[in-house]
Amino acid sequence: MGMTDSLKNIYEKIPKGVKYAFAPVFIRFMVKNKTFVQTWKELDQFDRMNEDERKAYQLKALRETLIYAYEHVPYYRREFDQCGFDPKSVKALSDIACLPLLEKNDAVAAGNELYSTDEHLPYYKTFTGGSSGQALTVLLDKASIYKERAVVTHFLAKFGYDPLRTRTAAFWGHNKDQDYYYSPLKNEIVISPFRLFKGNQLESICQDIEKFKATYIMGYPSAIYLFAQMLEKASRKIHIDHVVYYAENCAPEEKAYIERVLGCPVDSYYGHTERACFAEIRDTGCVFNDYYGLTELIPTETPNEYRIVCTGFLSKKMPLIRYATDDVVQIDENGAMRLVGHKRSEVHLISKNGQKVFKGAMTLHVEELKKIKRYQYVQTEPGKADLCIVQETPLTDEEIRRVREYIARRCEGLLDVEIKFVDEVQLSTRGKYQWAVNRIK
Repeated sequence: MGMTDSLKNIYEKIPKGVKYAFAPVFIRFMVKNKTFVQTWKELDQFDRMNEDERKAYQLKALRETLIYAYEHVPYYRREFDQCGFDPKSVKALSDIACLPLLEKNDAVAAGNELYSTDEHLPYYKTFTGGSSGQALTVLLDKASIYKERAVVTHFLAKFGYDPLRTRTAAFWGHNKDQDYYYSPLKNEIVISPFRLFKGNQLESICQDIEKFKATYIMGYPSAIYLFAQMLEKASRKIHIDHVVYYAENCAPEEKAYIERVLGCPVDSYYGHTERACFAEIRDTGCVFNDYYGLTELIPTETPNEYRIVCTGFLSKKMPLIRYATDDVVQIDENGAMRLVGHKRSEVHLISKNGQKVFKGAMTLHVEELKKIKRYQYVQTEPGKADLCIVQETPLTDEEIRRVREYIARRCEGLLDVEIKFVDEVQLSTRGKYQWAVNRIK
């Protein structure tokens, strides 16, 4: 077990009051880590480079990634050989265009063949949420924890964020059976979006944020927008310096509303569990981080729309080369790029008190996903939904119980979910998968 695992196990078990007392130790462990410090330094250097220097850096990182993948990952050795592709001969970023796209279902089917055989490379396991219909078991380098955190906070630092001192309140996930969950490594309290749906919770949520002295609010835009609506309706004021949202789409008018009610700027970034792509989202458009990886934009059938295809540089344990996401960008006539994001994320469920529940609040992040081929929520009346599961391998009674308990914790009594096993999930009239089917009129 690595040092990071040991710390995580410790702070998961100790009371919040003790976590607060030792928070500076955890935060310094993250920010003063040599990988974090080196990544931050390289990001500063990258920002000062001209376009030619950045392309040269990218080409070097790309060649190293391709060579490593060929030498250590069975899937890529086979793919490269079949294409007659020699990673050592790469002289331009466009040279990888001859390689096939890695669709998510390809990655799921590849299984262990997509993992590095380097036994000395420390790693940890996580899962994608399965919002595209299939969950992927992802192995990431331990070092990528610090690299990722450095990239995110380096972006936030442009707004005055200090990774050693700034405190944040985040609306996402669930609270682990508490009013909120405290993450010492991020100096952040995590407040479940479902807590917003409950009656008479606004004042206690505001008091939790104020007592913690959070100056940034982060998380799902749907939850932050609802929080702003509740504040305005109650004429409740709260001092926040900046709002940063992620994981869902946010309409321009909703962003403007949040800025008006909270009286602070709102910005966003794009990333995913697989850590192969990162983008900063501003009013002027979407800008992909070329230090983080190589991003290709592949035209779709829709005019001026492009699919995001990425090759990540941060982690070696499971290299993702030409990984084709379900996310898209649109480029206008002036060349400005707008992130549309996951096009199916606007589908929503309805809670018992009529609130919209979006994808981010309902995705599964559990070990049992490796046995689930696809899943989909189906709703016919408010406050109730069926979780339809297509099994890859039959789940045991204990595994079903754990999934049921996980969902119950997230929904906090405001959405009753019944698990049903099906042969296949429902598709749209165009044959497209959707994470949820809402039949409420």
